[in-house]
Amino acid sequence: MAKIDVEITSQRENGDWTWRAVGAREPKGTVEASLLPDNLSIGAKFSVETEYFLDGIVVTKVFDQKQVSEKGETLEILGSGKQMDLVTTQLAKSKKGRKSSKRSPSSNSRADERNKSNKSNKSNKSNKSNKSNKTFVEKDKASSSKKRKPRNERKNNDSQFPKSKRLKAKKHHRNEAVKNLPDDLKRLGEILLQKGIPGLRDSISTQNESAKKAGEPEIPEELLLKLAERVYPDLRTAEWLDRADGALRGIATVDLRDIRSVIVASENVQKNDVVRSLAEKLKEGFNKRVDNDQKNWLKEVISTLKEGRVVRALRLSSRPPKAGFPLPEDLLNSLTEATNEALSADVTQSRWGTIAEAAAFSPIHERVIPAGVPKNPNDELLKIIRRISSRAPSIANKFDSSSIK
Repeated sequence: MAKIDVEITSQRENGDWTWRAVGAREPKGTVEASLLPDNLSIGAKFSVETEYFLDGIVVTKVFDQKQVSEKGETLEILGSGKQMDLVTTQLAKSKKGRKSSKRSPSSNSRADERNKSNKSNKSNKSNKSNKSNKTFVEKDKASSSKKRKPRNERKNNDSQFPKSKRLKAKKHHRNEAVKNLPDDLKRLGEILLQKGIPGLRDSISTQNESAKKAGEPEIPEELLLKLAERVYPDLRTAEWLDRADGALRGIATVDLRDIRSVIVASENVQKNDVVRSLAEKLKEGFNKRVDNDQKNWLKEVISTLKEGRVVRALRLSSRPPKAGFPLPEDLLNSLTEATNEALSADVTQSRWGTIAEAAAFSPIHERVIPAGVPKNPNDELLKIIRRISSRAPSIANKFDSSSIK
């Protein structure tokens, strides 16, 4: 599993999109249209999460494009509020039986002068430290009271979606497949499982270059590739069986996209009774899981909306378990009405921007008409409006067009 930046290159007849790595020809592949936003154009760039299999790279998740902030992140130092002296002293107790040393009158006078000067320096330092501590604490309290948001507002800004468990496949079938190979082909099978046919070619070319420099005979590339093509189908089937077993074990908790990818990959492996049986079980379990998750999703959207948690309801509505599943019309109307009321002029600008951004990526992004707009919007709010203007024009039209261009 890896995260890379990709660029959309074209659209296929079935609606899926092709991609390639940003700034390079390879790697490249296809991504399902359901994972990408609407109104997509060629050349758009996204950060995606991928998994590498023997038959290629599969995009499992698409993230929004990163926004570069103009200001660097700063850390605020909060003091304890206690006033403490910068220097402390403690006199050591004299041991019993030790005779006091005799000093001359002149040495005693010099010692008295040093003690007086030390005391005056300590008092000056303590006064300065007390003043600095007081001013720091006062500034700290003032800044914290201004910057800290209400508890309910901080909670709404947090991520509301728990991460699903990712598919973790064991290597039982793969180990058995390699174990059943002849001894002279076991290393070849391990390389194929790790890198596939392209990786095997790279390994052969690298080893041949080293052999050529050392004056040693090169490996016969064509012979090895023919052997690889002979054992590769069995290894791909073994890899799929391991992933299918893992998906079946976690059918109730594993991310639906991972289970869907295993079902799709069943069409590209050798067909036998075991493969067909596992594929049917996965399809049946997947459909039950989708129906169950769909019901729970609708219940949660309705309950959060009744509780007045508009941002949470908007974010939930944009993430149905089954892509393209529409909300009921009455629920869409209730969600639109609650969002319009929440986007009023008397809420804070940060809260207004959070609601607007959540609405722009929800099913009601074209229905929202804010009840009011904050006066004198700051730069942060205007950045959000510019970012969502294409998805929610009715929200952007409430602002001065010159300020959001």
